[in-house]
Amino acid sequence: MERNRVEIEGRVLANDGLRRTPAGLASLNLRLGHESPQREAGHERKVQCELEAVAYGDPAMRLAALTEGATVGLAGFLERKSLRDPRPILHITEFEIKE
Repeated sequence: MERNRVEIEGRVLANDGLRRTPAGLASLNLRLGHESPQREAGHERKVQCELEAVAYGDPAMRLAALTEGATVGLAGFLERKSLRDPRPILHITEFEIKE
């Protein structure tokens, strides 16, 4: 089984602004803050986390106008941040602005 799909909703904590890759593709880095109640082992717990995310192409251009505090639903896949940094980053393939 080779699944790698993430769906999460949260608030935009940081928007680094629209950039271009060396090939000219639109690129956008976001930091998302998430809080929700989750059920685990029969008990409810409050979950809080921050997640780095990146979008390319049309999603990047459409998400570039998001301001800090905006609520958004994101979906995509996880990849290592870079060749030298194995921390995960969410690559956004779908989104829904909740405001």
